[in-house]
Amino acid sequence: AILAIGMTSLILPGGIDLSVGSIAGLAGMVAGALILNGVTLQPLGVVVYPSVPVVIAIVLALGGVAGLFNGVLVARFRIAPFIATLGVLYVARGAAMLLSNGATFPNLVGRPDLGNEGFPLLGSASVLGLPVTVILLAVIALVAAFAAKDTPFGRWVYAIGGNERAALLSGVRVERVKVAVYVISGVCAALVGLIVSSELVAAHPASGETFELSAIAAVVLGGASLSGGRGTVGGAGTCACVIGV
Repeated sequence: AILAIGMTSLILPGGIDLSVGSIAGLAGMVAGALILNGVTLQPLGVVVYPSVPVVIAIVLALGGVAGLFNGVLVARFRIAPFIATLGVLYVARGAAMLLSNGATFPNLVGRPDLGNEGFPLLGSASVLGLPVTVILLAVIALVAAFAAKDTPFGRWVYAIGGNERAALLSGVRVERVKVAVYVISGVCAALVGLIVSSELVAAHPASGETFELSAIAAVVLGGASLSGGRGTVGGAGTCACVIGV
């Protein structure tokens, strides 16, 4: 459902992102590497183990960078979204494999002496009887729905999907909006990767395979048009839950 919300922001202006599953897999692997192996500072000869909030921030930023790369390829270099994001799919999946030579990062619970405990809570903790993941989904859905309906950015996204040329002539900065929605999709994908690896307390380089197909299916079944200009966050989220059931 989180992937579907990010994908909705892309499909509304007529884009698509095939790399979200691979970005999710890469995000989980980066989180696993940071928790198990830390970051080696070569000049100082020391290994730094970031805390869980820092790990989450780094991984979300990585997802944003991957989305930014997709957006620049599509908006600035005019590469077809299908081709650009397919290339990033392979790059992200290959990077995930290289991080561990194809192996799994297991037992991502952290160590008290290193101050990096608590990662499994993201996928297993509950607040007032509700799983944290469900709360995250609800917050993201509400923010996305508000942005789509009640902000200028949301109107720009719909305008680009309806008629990109007309939107450009009316003053919408089409390239910037396109890059922004790819960044949003990349951050959502990274969050999904964090949640999956947290639930499993492990990270595998093949994690996230075919996630992009489920996300696209949820958006289309929710009433969105692949040509852009039509669709809602609520429809995508609801159909993602239907697919899950």
